[in-house]
Amino acid sequence: MEVEVLGVKRVVQPNCSCEFEIFKKRLKESERQMERRRIFSIFRSSSMGERLENSTFENFIKREGTETAFSQAKRFVEEFENNDGIGLMFFGPPGSGKSHLAAAITNELLARDKTVVFQAVPDLLERIRSTFNRHSSESEQEIMWALNECDLLVLDDIGSEKVTGWVYEVFFRIVDGRYRKKKPIVYTSNLTPKELELRFSEFEDGDRIEIQQTPRILDRITETTDFIKVTASSYRKEIARKRIEARRKESVG
Repeated sequence: MEVEVLGVKRVVQPNCSCEFEIFKKRLKESERQMERRRIFSIFRSSSMGERLENSTFENFIKREGTETAFSQAKRFVEEFENNDGIGLMFFGPPGSGKSHLAAAITNELLARDKTVVFQAVPDLLERIRSTFNRHSSESEQEIMWALNECDLLVLDDIGSEKVTGWVYEVFFRIVDGRYRKKKPIVYTSNLTPKELELRFSEFEDGDRIEIQQTPRILDRITETTDFIKVTASSYRKEIARKRIEARRKESVG
């Protein structure tokens, strides 16, 4: 192609459309990898702990009351590429397998090159509070950016925290930020959806009690979340009972 630049004619070789599309894909992938590294530099480690870091669907012990949750978790992973911002909430009694399934989702998607942030809610709130210290090496803005930009955010044990005006606002910023970007959140909770609604309907704000008839947070969560009840009994208690029974038999023998 002959073009004139400042009165001088030059011959240049233009890219064909297919080459340009390849270039755009490479550029987009490069940007995604840079973003991925930045997110993982902020969340170098999750708060899964050793017990959950190796959680998979294969080593999940399926018991009565976990069938629906297990199948929905696997389906969520398999259909993740086409996810349009719809997440999951596993709710039920402690020890029923909720966190294991959330961790299994996390580990499976990480293996598929997705950016996933898994955070126990109390740990996350404490980390954000620590940024208020002027000696902190990270900022609240950095943390919030990562929480909003990762492919999947997992919030473990929501509802366990004391709800204050600050806690409420932090949650709303996280939930609303991902809501606007159509990015899903997976939650686990020991509370039912109704109990969770009551938890966020009344919170301390300074010296007064703030009451909301319809919490903004629950509006967002309800619209973008499939609620899955896990009815299995506590696996930890089952293990403890078996251990005690085994010791009793040994002592009798």
